[in-house]
Amino acid sequence: MNTERVREQVAEVARKMAELGLVSGTSGNVSARLPDGLMAITSMGRGYMDMKADDIVVVDGDLDPVEGDLTPSSESLLHAAIYGARADVGGIVHTHAVYSSAVAAAGMAIPPIVDEMVVTLGGEVQVSEYAPPASEEVAGRVCEALGNRDAALIRNHGAVAVGADPEAALKASVLTERIAQIFVLSSAIGRPTALPEEVVASEAAIFEMRRAARREKMR
Repeated sequence: MNTERVREQVAEVARKMAELGLVSGTSGNVSARLPDGLMAITSMGRGYMDMKADDIVVVDGDLDPVEGDLTPSSESLLHAAIYGARADVGGIVHTHAVYSSAVAAAGMAIPPIVDEMVVTLGGEVQVSEYAPPASEEVAGRVCEALGNRDAALIRNHGAVAVGADPEAALKASVLTERIAQIFVLSSAIGRPTALPEEVVASEAAIFEMRRAARREKMR
């Protein structure tokens, strides 16, 4: 695997994340899994609009930099925990998008209210129990909320989405924010209605088939 190419991909996704309004300032972060327990992740305190490959830090399993002169993201523990728990994940995007953050601040999970969230994300978007940012505790609780799905809300903080690579994780982030917006708006005009259980089960099976194929491809 070409490390420089992966660093550029992470930087490109970080730029897109900012362009889409999923973060503000230097909030949020993006990473990619590398072989041998390494990870490429955005650096701390850098703006995303003009982020370059040199702004991406490669860290080892102890989160010590092995490539790049900058400090890795303060949420590196979260990314490392997800990679450790999910062999099918090759990219992670953590956002502070408005609607996702609003639902997370309310401490609410988003039930399966539209078909695409089940097929693409795996079902409801759960919310983690609160824990301080950048802590081992928040990393563990977000992994619990994420489970085998591709998105979760981080209580009083934001959202995280995963995929085969950073680009796929960004697409999941965009969908998560759209679903959060639908949830907020439908809650304002009435009561959001979950999909029938049998529909959720059949669509979740499709998601699991895709996830299994993704896991096999990444071996």
